[in-house]
Amino acid sequence: MNKVESLGIIDVLYLTTALSLVDEMCKASNVKLIACEAALGGKLVTLFIQGSVSDVQEAIEVAKNTCDTKFVGRCKNAVVISKPHKEILKFIM
Repeated sequence: MNKVESLGIIDVLYLTTALSLVDEMCKASNVKLIACEAALGGKLVTLFIQGSVSDVQEAIEVAKNTCDTKFVGRCKNAVVISKPHKEILKFIM
């Protein structure tokens, strides 16, 4: 398992919103989507991205700003974890 420098997690409503945010985050900074989990039939989607701490922080900010302007109220939670423990990554990868 590769070492992950930083992990970004964002919960949003609806799969189409999640896809749009992945596009925006990957265009804005050097991050990689490592997992996507859909619950409630795609109504709640959790995105997991990885990259450097600054890139992940920038990507999460872009996602939050996009939700504030384009998808109002659809971002439920977002977090950046720097140097995540390998036990956390077992749940994702």
